[in-house]
Amino acid sequence: MKKLLLGSTALAVGGLVAAPAMAADPIKMGVGGYYQFYALAGAIEGTYALNGTSVQYNGIQFIQEGEIHFIGQTKLDNGTSIGLRVELEAWNPAAATTIGGVTNATRQIDEAYLFAFGDWGRVELGGKDDAPYIMYYGTPSALLGFGFVQHNTSFSWTNPTANANNAAAFHISAMTLDAQYQDVNRINYYTPRFAGLQVGISYTPKMNIGTGSMWGLQPGPGANTAGVCGFNDATTANGCPTNDNSWFNAVAIGANYLNKFGVVSVAAYVGYSYAGFTPSNNYTPQTSGLITGANLINGANLTNWKQFAAGLQFSAYGFTVGGSYIWDNNGLGANYYTGQNNDTNAFSAGMMYETGPWQFSVGGTISTNNNGNGIGSVVNCAQGTTSSCSIQQAASSSVYFGNNTAAGAARFGTVTASKIEVGANYALGPGIKMMGGAIFNTLSGPSNAVAGQSWAALLGMDFRF
Repeated sequence: MKKLLLGSTALAVGGLVAAPAMAADPIKMGVGGYYQFYALAGAIEGTYALNGTSVQYNGIQFIQEGEIHFIGQTKLDNGTSIGLRVELEAWNPAAATTIGGVTNATRQIDEAYLFAFGDWGRVELGGKDDAPYIMYYGTPSALLGFGFVQHNTSFSWTNPTANANNAAAFHISAMTLDAQYQDVNRINYYTPRFAGLQVGISYTPKMNIGTGSMWGLQPGPGANTAGVCGFNDATTANGCPTNDNSWFNAVAIGANYLNKFGVVSVAAYVGYSYAGFTPSNNYTPQTSGLITGANLINGANLTNWKQFAAGLQFSAYGFTVGGSYIWDNNGLGANYYTGQNNDTNAFSAGMMYETGPWQFSVGGTISTNNNGNGIGSVVNCAQGTTSSCSIQQAASSSVYFGNNTAAGAARFGTVTASKIEVGANYALGPGIKMMGGAIFNTLSGPSNAVAGQSWAALLGMDFRF
């Protein structure tokens, strides 16, 4: 998934019906997209279980990601342009990927949506990033596909076990708003830009996102299944339940400000989002109790999802300096027993220099999570479809809050994730860039389930068509 920046226009439904609208020409579809490939050489620290088993990782890897875009639009007689966009993944994603306890959806079609724009603004309807996500300005990066906004799904280069269980890990590469549920079916509206200021607002009827899996939480009826209401990519479904441990009526609002003062260009960004959580409250014999979006053994529970993000950039003489901050409660409430929250706070900063066909950058992120729910320890690693490690699940609250880690006792204390990135790219020609650089990631915390270091030197290509 890649970062897209808006132009100066935004949207309003009123512009579609203000006058009779007849297209001068029918919509004609065009093809575009991108493809990225990297070769990495470095090291990923292995995971070591309490029983002596482990998983080790190869230090040389090839990674790739791309999309093929089908785009078409026409201009109506009233001056409104209208069209559609469908994005086909140009690679085969895994059955599911989990980062920071958030399970991302399986997909082949990424985004699919209608759009319209004119001097009244811009509107988008369908599976699409929400407005505050798109409007982000913050930490710059020349390392395409990595960076600090929303890196490509497969470009983590971290220990998979630690990445899945470290609740701070997600935001070292996702400093913009609502990155966990980018492409849920929604409506976006962007105002025209006035005196440098533009506002965007989004409404999402339902989100079905797999968060909190490391604490045994199972939101929604199937976060990885297309055709389920709230699926995190373009889909459709008939009849969406309202009491199935999902998030509803998500509203996100963002704004950015662009201006130039002498030789200095300024870009500022702020955004906030809120999604209400609705528990099932259905009794089932299989669980011998109410399905409420909570785990009464460890005290973890789901709640209304809230996020806030802000960013700032200054540019002059080829240099761009920027930084950003995000707060995310991860859709998790304070633990029933400890009273501690599970909020993530992340900060990033960086600098980029551009001259001719070259871009150079250096930047970093530090992300912390309060870990109010605690985290268990890895007790066994086994070979399977992919080698993986498992955390022992406690059978009771007394065990979970006890001292026997082999039986499932949790460890408490802040979990941390950080990233340092150095990158450069060179434009070989129109739509073709070569990239190179290095990354260093550190995941840490009170348990072997959340810790691991990794580093790599990398070389890659980026194609835009």
